[in-house]
Amino acid sequence: MHYCLILKKYMMKLKSFFLLICCCILALSGSKAQDISFNHLTINEGLAHNSVMSIYQDPKGFIWIGTRNGVCSYNGKEFTTYKYRKDTPNSLIYNNISQITGNGEDEIYFMTSKGISVLQLTKNQISTLIQGTVRSMYYHKQLYITLNNIIYRYDGKQFKEYYKIKELDSYITSLYICDEFMLIGTVNQGLFRLDCHNQKLSRLLPEIYVEDIFKDSTGKFWIGTMNHGIYIMKEDSFTNFQHKQDDPSSISSNFIRCFCEDKQGNVWIGTFNGLNRYNASSQTFTNYQKQNKERSLTHSSIWALLCDKQGSIWIGTYFGGINYFHPENQVYRHYQISFREGEGLSSPIVGSITEDSQQNLWISTEGGGINKYDPKSDKFQWYKHTEHSNSISHDNVKAIYYDKNKEALWIGTHMGGLNKLNIQNERFTYYPFENTQSESSLSRTIRDIIPYKDKLILATHGGISIFNTKTGQYKPLFQDKSNKIHFATSVCVDHHNTLWIGGDGKAVYRYSFTNKALQTYKHNHALKQSISSNSVNRIYEDSQKRLWFCTNESGIDLYRYETDDFENFDEQHHGLGSNYVYDVCELSPDKLLFITDSGFSILDYPTRKFQNYNKKNGIPLSAPNERSVYKASNGNIFIGGVDGMISFKAEAINYIPQSYDIYPFRLLVNGEVVQVNDKSQILNKDLTYSPKITLKSSQSMFSIEYTTTNYIPFNQDKIEYFLKGFSQNWTQMRNQQAITYTNLNPGKYTLIVRAKGNPIVSESRLDIEILPPFYRTAWAYLLYTLCICSILYYLIRMYNNRIKLQESLKYEKRHAEDIERLNQIKLRFFTNISHEFRTPLTLIIGQMEMLLQMRSFVPTVYNRILGVYKSSLQLRELITELLDFRKQEQGYMTIKASESNLVDFVYENFLLFQEYAIQHKTSFHFHKTHDNIPIWYDPKQMQKVMNNLLSNAFKHTKEGGCISVSVRKGNHEAIIEVTDNGTGILPQDIDKIFNRFYQTEQIESPTYTGTGIGLSLTKGIVELHHGTIEVYSDPGEITTFSVHLPSGKEHLTPEQMNEKKSDLQLTLPNDTNPAFFLDEHEFDILNTESAIEKNKEAKILIIEDNASLREMLKKLFETFYNVMTASNGAEGWTIVQAEHPNLVLSDVVMPILSGTELCKLIKENIDTCHIPVVLLTAQTAVEHNLEGLRIGADDYITKPFNINILLSRCNNLVNNRIMLQEKFSKQLQAMPQMLATNPLDKALIDKAMSIIEIHLDDTNFNVDVFAREMGIARTKLFNKLKDITGQTPYDFIITVRLKRAALMLKNNPELNISEIADHLGFSSPRQFTKCFKAKYHIIPQAYRKNKTPGDEKDVENGEEE
Repeated sequence: MHYCLILKKYMMKLKSFFLLICCCILALSGSKAQDISFNHLTINEGLAHNSVMSIYQDPKGFIWIGTRNGVCSYNGKEFTTYKYRKDTPNSLIYNNISQITGNGEDEIYFMTSKGISVLQLTKNQISTLIQGTVRSMYYHKQLYITLNNIIYRYDGKQFKEYYKIKELDSYITSLYICDEFMLIGTVNQGLFRLDCHNQKLSRLLPEIYVEDIFKDSTGKFWIGTMNHGIYIMKEDSFTNFQHKQDDPSSISSNFIRCFCEDKQGNVWIGTFNGLNRYNASSQTFTNYQKQNKERSLTHSSIWALLCDKQGSIWIGTYFGGINYFHPENQVYRHYQISFREGEGLSSPIVGSITEDSQQNLWISTEGGGINKYDPKSDKFQWYKHTEHSNSISHDNVKAIYYDKNKEALWIGTHMGGLNKLNIQNERFTYYPFENTQSESSLSRTIRDIIPYKDKLILATHGGISIFNTKTGQYKPLFQDKSNKIHFATSVCVDHHNTLWIGGDGKAVYRYSFTNKALQTYKHNHALKQSISSNSVNRIYEDSQKRLWFCTNESGIDLYRYETDDFENFDEQHHGLGSNYVYDVCELSPDKLLFITDSGFSILDYPTRKFQNYNKKNGIPLSAPNERSVYKASNGNIFIGGVDGMISFKAEAINYIPQSYDIYPFRLLVNGEVVQVNDKSQILNKDLTYSPKITLKSSQSMFSIEYTTTNYIPFNQDKIEYFLKGFSQNWTQMRNQQAITYTNLNPGKYTLIVRAKGNPIVSESRLDIEILPPFYRTAWAYLLYTLCICSILYYLIRMYNNRIKLQESLKYEKRHAEDIERLNQIKLRFFTNISHEFRTPLTLIIGQMEMLLQMRSFVPTVYNRILGVYKSSLQLRELITELLDFRKQEQGYMTIKASESNLVDFVYENFLLFQEYAIQHKTSFHFHKTHDNIPIWYDPKQMQKVMNNLLSNAFKHTKEGGCISVSVRKGNHEAIIEVTDNGTGILPQDIDKIFNRFYQTEQIESPTYTGTGIGLSLTKGIVELHHGTIEVYSDPGEITTFSVHLPSGKEHLTPEQMNEKKSDLQLTLPNDTNPAFFLDEHEFDILNTESAIEKNKEAKILIIEDNASLREMLKKLFETFYNVMTASNGAEGWTIVQAEHPNLVLSDVVMPILSGTELCKLIKENIDTCHIPVVLLTAQTAVEHNLEGLRIGADDYITKPFNINILLSRCNNLVNNRIMLQEKFSKQLQAMPQMLATNPLDKALIDKAMSIIEIHLDDTNFNVDVFAREMGIARTKLFNKLKDITGQTPYDFIITVRLKRAALMLKNNPELNISEIADHLGFSSPRQFTKCFKAKYHIIPQAYRKNKTPGDEKDVENGEEE
């Protein structure tokens, strides 16, 4: 019985021990905390104080942090701190912030021990709501606060008492308020419930110190206490959790300060001793405390918790600032160095990793030997080099390989050679080189180890070796000089039993064990499909038998067996995270993970796209290490780095993107930060809440800084912006947070900022209006309009006044125009009458000249005829003066100046009037200062000036008066003065006497009434010489006309100068009236015998519509020519075509066909173009002369003409033609082109010459052949050549041949007479000699000897040389 009791008691103890063991195991499993990587914000990042008492997130998503030294706003980029400022009412009431809450719109409330301050977010302005010791506050539709045992409610203006707990002798510490009831926490007096409808108060928990009240998503209330742990209230029941020292799965402390719930429904508890997560399934807690790790909690005392809109947990610690993390991003476990062997790595630098059959990980390190990690116990075991024999040879491990058949781990070290660890007995074996093997062929630095059959292939710093695991012998490969490999870092044997080698930086090598052939692959810039780099870090074959090459500069290469080339994947074209690739492992048949110097990248092979992961999006490692990625049998991925090792599940990193907002938070204008309601008046509310900003034109440069409410590192997007109204393209912000624009044109714009490629993130839009400068505003335009209207009114008024003035001026102008028109009519009338005068005047002068030449009259009759002739000449001069004035009016008068002595010229004119002065009993004197004054002038035109001035002087000077003529030299000019003491000119007439048709009214005798054009013509001629004319008059006393002519010729144009000195002499018969003078071509003609040669064979055609003049011309020319006449141009053209006269003399103005039209017909017809044409006209204007000459007239003679001049000019034209024909015929050097006087004749002669040249040696060439090739009828050719050359076509051919013969006689002495005759188409030398002598009066032999005609003896038969 006693034994049974003992056994029973023993069994009960055993059962209790078993239950205790189970509880411990359960507690250990529940309390075991997966590593969380915390992000930290402390005073180093700008936090005002490391003691964080409260955390709040405003509606925009910004985080507000209450500290013991002010409140901080965190926008994801930087902190903005608000503090108490002395003597500033718009600041915090106190810096020690104990609680923060808000109304969910634009107000945030800060509770301190001295009162509550409120911040209006839109205005960024702080004010004080209440002063006093406020113990707690809560916002539910309205703000509730507690002072001692009283609850107050704020109605927007003031705080009013809501409820007072009379039973309470302490103060209220916390509140929770909903529509139905209110939970009230107190100091040591428990938890109360107040019904909001009937104000009924009930105590739920007695005698506890309530710190915080929290309601989770399931409706349960969590009450944190100071000393009694947690109470969970579900409906009316409570569950209490308190810390138990012997239970690691219990809450870590009974001092509970705060709660929050994450997006997965987990409740997080902040305690005095760590952060706890409640595991609802097991009702246990997982504890997180400050550890000796980089990414652990910075302090274990937790004062504030917040789960933000993205699901991140924000933790406020008492001395460690802010810690925050995202529960969904805790996919990485970070293994770090530890000072105790079982708790971490022996070295932070991790290399190759492998796994044994017991799922233990073997980790190579730099300087820490080999580490063994047991995932089940989460413990590490170190194998480091020691002085004992059973240790690794070197702590720098480069390569490891696990042999599962022998349960052995092969270890390649740096400078330590090859080691083997027997895993079962943990014994090390070191395999040194044999003494016969040199260091040059083998190296103790082993970079890679792979199995091959029952051997190992080693990649070393000395090349490639095969190690026999049984004998321990090394066999170096590729030691020949032709294919020696000095260095290797990676080896791989593919499914073709081919060894691939890389690492020496020179090439990649392929070795076939079958045929022992070594093939080299090198990078070639010219071949796109070559390997991209010679430097390879790792060669790897996946399960799909794809061979991958990780390079250290050009990304990844995939070898293609079928084409023996490579496909490249790089950063630029495929989105690889970095082109420096360390290692690779296979996740699935179509997904591979590559580690790079910046993180790792996962390739989706079918799409050729990479997903990149780095420190920015959550990887705890700062940088991976080479050859340090491994996929364990349970699917975990292990990556080693320079600061430890991480592990994760591949499927866990495919996170769901979280939404966030983009906001502008700072505006800088012209380099200065703009605040709300500052002097710039740009912002009337905070920029974040401003939909629009308006800038003045002077605010030309502005910058807007943007931030996001994204606090998750792995949720980062590229931010881009676009200014609508300015550009059409999106621009990436990259790492900048400010957008700057300068000198935008006035207008309205919209700045749009978005997350590139993330549709769940809303765009940020900010309207920007740039105001125009004042001068471009609406008020300015209104002012402009008023000014324009005023100006228009003024202009219209002035216009109306001007219209009235113009009407009166128009009348005066019309009157002046009528006068001018009358003057023009008068002038045209005078001109036309002058033209009409010239024809009968021509008859009179011509008849008089013929009579005077007869010299058969008695002296009395002769003198009377001579008097009539002189009167006719005077009349002609008057008409010429009138025509000259018309020329001047039309601008056609020109001068031809030459340099002459002005003194002699003036004196000669003085002499012309001396006889006239004697007859009129006038004192006439001449004065000069120099004998020679050289001046450039036109004598003919200046003689008209002198004639007018002297004529006027004599006209206005009475008998017995005095006239003087003087010429003197002035300053760069010559001055001619004509002075008289006649009637003079009144002062009112002085400025008008040079006007055309103006006449003074002082003329005493109507006998001297003039035309009013003489002085006007005089002034025009003087001004053509670039001189001036002046007049001074004292009526009845003295009148002086002064002509000033400039010296030199610089003032003259080339057209106005005649370099030949004029030889004109002014002589007249003694009894000629000196008031008029003769034309320069008409001097000394009265007594001169005609030099015209009679030629009765020549025919002349006279065409004149005036019968009298036609008859006179016929009588004049019939002595010398065979004369034909016609009365109009049409009749004349008929006679020209029929008779082919030697000369045509035609009037210009005729009925039916004018002279110019007839001339044009003659000159444009090939049959008549050689006939000279002389035109007669009464029009003396230069333009008319030019018109006649332009259409081909050979001469142009004006009426009235001198008959001797007319005969001479006509005879010259006929004689010149005859003389040229004779010259062509008789002179050997004369060519037929000289006979062509117009383009048509020249073309005809050229064509004839070219045809004759072709047939020079043709004896059968005759006139018929000549006419046929010329394309002209034989008769027509005969007449045309006869008219031009004076020779028949036959004679013309003979003449051309003989001229060529003369040329050959001189220039070709090697040819004899017979050869020349043969070359030129003569039938025999005799014929040639006979023709040559008949033409040139010398035989060919004598001509060749340069003899003249008559020197040689006549050789009858033409001797040959």
